[in-house]
Amino acid sequence: MKRFIAILAIIFLLSSCAEREFEVRSLTNVGSEGGRFPTLTVTDEGTLLMAWLTPLDGEDGYALKSSEMDESNWSEPVTVFSGSDFFINWADYPSIFQVNGDTLVTHWPYKRGPGSYEYDVYIAVSYDRGVSWSEPIIPHGDGIPAEHGFVSFFRQSSGGVGMVWLDGRNMAPSEHGHGSGEMSLFTTFLSRDLNLGIEMSLDSRICECCPTAAATINGNTIIAYRDRSENEVRNIQIRRFSNGEWEPSFAVNDDGWMIPGCPVNGPELAVNEDKLAIAWFTAPNGEAKVNLAFSEDMGASFSEPIRIDDGIPLGRVDLEWLNRSAVVVSWIEVTGDSAELKLRKVSLKGEVDSPLVVSKIDAGRGSGYPQMVNFQNELIFAWTEPGQWKIIMARLNKNSI
Repeated sequence: MKRFIAILAIIFLLSSCAEREFEVRSLTNVGSEGGRFPTLTVTDEGTLLMAWLTPLDGEDGYALKSSEMDESNWSEPVTVFSGSDFFINWADYPSIFQVNGDTLVTHWPYKRGPGSYEYDVYIAVSYDRGVSWSEPIIPHGDGIPAEHGFVSFFRQSSGGVGMVWLDGRNMAPSEHGHGSGEMSLFTTFLSRDLNLGIEMSLDSRICECCPTAAATINGNTIIAYRDRSENEVRNIQIRRFSNGEWEPSFAVNDDGWMIPGCPVNGPELAVNEDKLAIAWFTAPNGEAKVNLAFSEDMGASFSEPIRIDDGIPLGRVDLEWLNRSAVVVSWIEVTGDSAELKLRKVSLKGEVDSPLVVSKIDAGRGSGYPQMVNFQNELIFAWTEPGQWKIIMARLNKNSI
């Protein structure tokens, strides 16, 4: 395996009680530059998977790459798929997911028609832990040139993989932007032998372009997404699959955020054995917030929200359990003329620690959705630096939080 992380800088940060050290590095793709919009996943075996996009050398188009890191070395990147019609979007980025053992699945958006948001979901499966990948599979069978994206995967007890996505088949075509009509939330599953299940609509009217989240806890599947009411209130909604059926949806909290357009800010879920946490961005009455809530009944209900931000958040949250009794939440916060990727620890009892600054970060869309994972004894972060187009990674020893 080849190591392809080069040290860029080391940033020292102060908190109210002790000095914390973040190591920040640029990540250079083997044999090419221009990597962007990474996604990270920790496997059951304690390794780290990453997928990202990179432009093709000497020709138009992009490639979706994947790699795996053990303790410190990344494997040689593998091309999952390459082509000229990738839908490149800072918020609707590819993902990689471990179904079980050496079976992995990844997804990416791919253009279908000439309209700005006419694209499909493509899925590929690997049975040899990313060494080779299947031909693309499209999970939605409508065949309509419309938006299909913002996928979240979840495990199924049968050994297959479930998925949810935003589906615009009921929206009117539009050359630029979203057309009129309703964005829906759909689900299906893919069996171990690559057979697709029946598609099902979970919600017929939701926010048009906010990322989704999914988690499995004690055999129950939890889906989180941003809803859209008839009067344009856009709360974070939960749909739960338990005892063999989908239960009615409900709001994590009635934020009362009324907004006549999509804020492109989705929720994040995290599971620790029988405990569940959710973080999300909201802005009722023009007051932007990042909130956190806990569930101790497998997502059937949630605690009152705990505010996490420092006053001017942009959102783009991520969430991880630090241990059995505390989580860490990351988000982007505006600070003066720039922005920072921040981190905060919160206990199950609602105790909120002082924030830590991971790094300065571009406030624009080019930085994408910063990723955070709990890997071995560290928190690992990854995001995109636009302009030069490279992937930046940061790491922090968990014992210093």
